[in-house]
Amino acid sequence: MFRLNGPRVEAFSGVDAQLFELLVKGEVEEYRARVHADRHTRPRLAWDKKWGGPVSVHADGSVLAIRLLPGQRPAQN
Repeated sequence: MFRLNGPRVEAFSGVDAQLFELLVKGEVEEYRARVHADRHTRPRLAWDKKWGGPVSVHADGSVLAIRLLPGQRPAQN
């Protein structure tokens, strides 16, 4: 959690669980092969209703999501 131009927000970052397991096992070449094969299904940027904010999935399988904490109002410019 942190402040973004005033309002408090929550952020999440991670990586696809299957891709992460490959990295944990040290199977870097298999990780690269899968990322390359799936690159057309990523990147994607969408508003996730369940999360309550934007979610970005990058071509390498990494994910970044951000949302306002309950009770916060967007910053006024």
